[in-house]
Amino acid sequence: MTELRIGEFDLDGYVFGGAGPIVVSDFDPGDRSLEVQDTRGHRGGLLMGRDYELAPEWTFEMWTDGHDGPSALAAMRELRKAWQGPIDTPGALSTLRFNLDGQTRRVLGRPRRVADLGIKEAMRQGVGGILATFQLADATVFGDEGHSVTIPIVPASGGGLQAPLVAPLSTSATGASRAGFVVNDGTSPSPVTALIHGPITDPWIRGEGWEVSLGLTLAYDRYVTLDARNMTVLLDGGASVAGTLSRRSRLPDMRLPVGQSEVTFGGTDPTGTAYCEISWHDAQYSL
Repeated sequence: MTELRIGEFDLDGYVFGGAGPIVVSDFDPGDRSLEVQDTRGHRGGLLMGRDYELAPEWTFEMWTDGHDGPSALAAMRELRKAWQGPIDTPGALSTLRFNLDGQTRRVLGRPRRVADLGIKEAMRQGVGGILATFQLADATVFGDEGHSVTIPIVPASGGGLQAPLVAPLSTSATGASRAGFVVNDGTSPSPVTALIHGPITDPWIRGEGWEVSLGLTLAYDRYVTLDARNMTVLLDGGASVAGTLSRRSRLPDMRLPVGQSEVTFGGTDPTGTAYCEISWHDAQYSL
């Protein structure tokens, strides 16, 4: 990834701001906005419900730092191309990286509005204004560097039937669960991506305040990816298996609290070779 200097932004590999040729003159990250579930209470008061923080829209005011008309118009065309975004793929997101204080962070969303405000000035003087917006997918700001922890399963110690016999009877050995420690150094809970690699039957993952389990069997060469941010459960081929989630599974709750916590992985695996890879970015409430 491109190292960003202070004042620079990177939209899916397109760098702007800083020294040009596209300079950011003003940047507005929007306001905190909430969707609330308050109801009227006794004597005109309010019964406070659950609040949901809405994803803001970032606004950029920019200008071309060209030496002449052709260079300014070329810079505008490059920005317009970068601002196209993944519009043809439902659920696909752009990554906007930025460095405002010496540290690079990122947000996820899609570029939206773009307007050329100074075409005539750009053609005459090489300097033209541009207004563009970027719609965040959620209000979370992430650290640029990702983290991951691999949690293997403990091999089963044995199988067979043991007294007293209780129905239903089974001769399969279940691998013991194993825990891994994870650290979110941010200020906000961070959504998790979990890759479960077979062979395993009925795998499950538990974190602080959440549990996700799947009613399926993975062969030794198959895996499934659970993405709490994009709300997807996909086999390695891309097919959705969200229908195998148990009723008590809550994919949006797959988040790491601030600080150190523990994630546990388990399921039925007589070979003891299944594993789960947990990945995340440190998360912030703001810039």
